[in-house]
Amino acid sequence: MASSGTVKSYNAHKGWGFIDFNGTDIFLNKKDLKGIIVEQGTQLTFNVVQADKGRQANDVTVIMNPDDAQYLGEIKSFNPAKGFGFITAEAFPGQDIFVLKTELPNGMGPQGAQCKFKMAMSEKGPTAKEVALLGKASQQLYEMKVMGLLDSGMGMGMGMGMMGGGMG
Repeated sequence: MASSGTVKSYNAHKGWGFIDFNGTDIFLNKKDLKGIIVEQGTQLTFNVVQADKGRQANDVTVIMNPDDAQYLGEIKSFNPAKGFGFITAEAFPGQDIFVLKTELPNGMGPQGAQCKFKMAMSEKGPTAKEVALLGKASQQLYEMKVMGLLDSGMGMGMGMGMMGGGMG
């Protein structure tokens, strides 16, 4: 029997969270979301099963406007010279989603990186918008920013920064 509830919390970096079901927490795993990323307050329908560690949702259906949906994906390929690449996503099996470097953080799309994105349809097909890197790739991007390797005017952060020139 399908139940309904609201996302209480969800961490896209870790891939899990909890549903508020009549005042009870139900565990929510990313594998049950079919490639959709949820946030606090998102309405869901689901079945409750008893797992080893407690009650868990399965057969989850996300109730939201498709224009607001965020999806979990992986950077399949990215060509910095051409400024575009492709993302694969469980929510769109067998279909590559086109992504421009302007939609990627600092114009970077490391192959294999986990990401979240919104999708829009264009005349050429599905296009990723508002892409954010997740997990390890997100942490590496943050560390590069802190170290000043990005926004240094040295391209994609691969320059030598202050190491290669006179420092005074």
